[in-house]
Amino acid sequence: MLQAGFNRYINNFRGFSREIWILAIITFINRAGTMVLPFLSKYLKEDLNFTYSQVGWIMVCFGLGSMLGSWLGGKLSDKIGFYKIMIFSLFTSGLLFFTIQFVTSYIGLCIAMFSIMTIADMFRPAMFVSLGTYAKPENRARAFTLVRLAVNLGFAAGPALGGLDHHGNWIPRIVLG
Repeated sequence: MLQAGFNRYINNFRGFSREIWILAIITFINRAGTMVLPFLSKYLKEDLNFTYSQVGWIMVCFGLGSMLGSWLGGKLSDKIGFYKIMIFSLFTSGLLFFTIQFVTSYIGLCIAMFSIMTIADMFRPAMFVSLGTYAKPENRARAFTLVRLAVNLGFAAGPALGGLDHHGNWIPRIVLG
């Protein structure tokens, strides 16, 4: 019974173009990278010794950057195309995530989080626009569902993958601190 239900679920995702699967995989990896979010406030409070008020404002900057990035990603996708926005967002935000480790001041982190999230979240609207191009009209709803599944699985898998040490052993970071 369970196996039959699982097989029916998997069969719903058959018949997509290569581009849809690539989008789903990229989206999964992109969202798995957000594994830092559950640990960000802990890092800001315990390692950088910010007050709760400062942590809150850094998170506000994160959210405002995300909102601006989503709006900007949609606008720019209409003007210059989704592909350019996706590539720019993925590569630039990846580089910015490497550099943020060197920012430790309160104002610096507010600006850095706002900037990173503005660029990083330009990806999502561009990716959803691309579904209209790469998915057949009869598959669009299922393609959208596959990508949303990739978003949710990526966000769920990221913290688990982030808990692996260099030997592949899982270390419960939340418990060990």
